[in-house]
Amino acid sequence: MHFIDFFCHFVERCRMFDPKLNSTLNLLLIMKKLVTLTLTMAVSTAFAQKLFIVKSDEKFGIISETGIEIVPPKYTSIEEYDKLHVNWAKIESNGLFGFVDKNGKIVVETKYQSVGNYDVYNQGWSLIEKDGKFGFMNAAGKEVVPPIYDKIGSFGEFSKEWAMVEAQGLKGFIDRDGNIVVPVKYVDVAKFDDVRKNWALVKDRKEKLGFIDKTGKEVIPVVYDNIEAFEKKKTSQIADAD
Repeated sequence: MHFIDFFCHFVERCRMFDPKLNSTLNLLLIMKKLVTLTLTMAVSTAFAQKLFIVKSDEKFGIISETGIEIVPPKYTSIEEYDKLHVNWAKIESNGLFGFVDKNGKIVVETKYQSVGNYDVYNQGWSLIEKDGKFGFMNAAGKEVVPPIYDKIGSFGEFSKEWAMVEAQGLKGFIDRDGNIVVPVKYVDVAKFDDVRKNWALVKDRKEKLGFIDKTGKEVIPVVYDNIEAFEKKKTSQIADAD
């Protein structure tokens, strides 16, 4: 029990025998509230220090509420902390973007043409663009899919755990861990199950056709000029044809 709580309790018991102690008890209760409020404010200040975006010579930086420079004013723009990532602020320099944390440490260098919102494509991932190519980085700022693709589709569009990637007119797939599950070598990939369950028709640069399954394996070699599915005919139709 806190000392003031103990003393209040003691005075409360004594007041039963001496009503004059009322004023003493009231004073102690006020003191208790003041001490509690002071401690709460001290903790709040220590763990939630305000930071301010400042501008100097058309460049932006960040200072603390005590005037200490956290980030020097050298960036074209700075967004608010926690907008895209907890404890990070998006920074821009010469048209390229990165991130800085609340200690002023650069956690992602300003090298991307664009940085997307997290969790749009995959949990904990952000779509990044560099030199006109796309990839992904994770919540630690590490590239989990290098920005080498011209286009990246949505997970689940073809297979629940895969996203289509395209480079130089060729297509393949990556999984949610960033691994290449189907090499980027097909000019066209049809939807799974269109011709046969769990299979997708693929076409290579030589216009040859084959099939891949949902493990990414070529179950039918890509060597055929044409592939048509067998269709069952009704007995009556066969009889009429005879």
